[in-house]
Amino acid sequence: MSPHQILVGFLILYPVAIWGVFKLWWVSQGKFRTLLVKCSLLVGSTLYLFGGLEFYFMNSFAVSDGFGQTKMHQNWIEKYGSFPNNSLGLRDEEHEYLDKPALYVVGDSFSAGHGINDHRDRYANVLEQKLAGDWDLVLLAKGGWGTEKQLEVYSEISNQRDDREGVIIWQYYLNDIEGSGKAVGLSGPAIHFAAPRILRPLVDNYHFANFLYWGVFRTVYSAKLGEQYLAYLNQCFDDARSWEHHRQQLQRVVNLRKREELTIVEEFPAKRKLIVIVYPNLKNISGTRALSDKVASFFESQNVAVVNMADLLGGFEASDITVNALDGHANEMANRLLAEHLYRNYFEQSSERGHPSN
Repeated sequence: MSPHQILVGFLILYPVAIWGVFKLWWVSQGKFRTLLVKCSLLVGSTLYLFGGLEFYFMNSFAVSDGFGQTKMHQNWIEKYGSFPNNSLGLRDEEHEYLDKPALYVVGDSFSAGHGINDHRDRYANVLEQKLAGDWDLVLLAKGGWGTEKQLEVYSEISNQRDDREGVIIWQYYLNDIEGSGKAVGLSGPAIHFAAPRILRPLVDNYHFANFLYWGVFRTVYSAKLGEQYLAYLNQCFDDARSWEHHRQQLQRVVNLRKREELTIVEEFPAKRKLIVIVYPNLKNISGTRALSDKVASFFESQNVAVVNMADLLGGFEASDITVNALDGHANEMANRLLAEHLYRNYFEQSSERGHPSN
């Protein structure tokens, strides 16, 4: 029997049980009868209120969170985050690729549209609309992908096309260095937690209880966890071994311009434009800018075009550019600003099809 079947059973049986108790004890006088009435009303009100709220949170409350561990986020995935789903297992439509220059967008949850209900509001899709069908958009992005996985997927998919020309938009987020930190033995703080054992039957099975618990948990502990996680990222960037390991990964991204990363397709001259988007933590741009600037500076030293989101979004409040209070991913407005920036600076003045402006 499922937890919700148990709850429904209680809601149905409670009036019957109370009727039986009243029938048995109603002859009692004085304080006992008064106590019985008050307790039954209190328990009944609480039970039915919980049942009503559970019905609402289970069926109507679909909101993303940054860590993806709440039931409201599961609702968001089921209602929005899994659609559309193409043959690559990615959140995008099935594209019919024609004889056009390829526009690759490679990234993680920021490019996949974490927290954005309509996938057409992502910067890649907004840019595609502005380009009016002149490019084949190949969106390769999924939450949790780091640099190594992105390189692997990009190499596999691009090997299926004869892409001598085109554009690669490579989206970077600060936690992409985590794999390098782990590779050299650095360990970070846990960011996913289980509820205390005594609360798990409620928190893990009921949407409203889950919302209450994680809402309170985030309110009380989010600042501390954020400080611990930022300290770990700083450690990864400051550690010479970790940064060198990651720098080599980023160099492989740079080499994609010449197709040096690919090994299956025979080498041939390529004229590809590489544009790298670097995201800081949008909830704390000033506190993480030094890290995003370090990555941006590396790419700029390799003559790669960089969109430093700390510059583009630094003048906004976090609430204006993020999905919600529990989700620090870029919202629709931030995605639109990015798409407009990309179009205006790299595509609008293009004089030759297939060759974006510098």
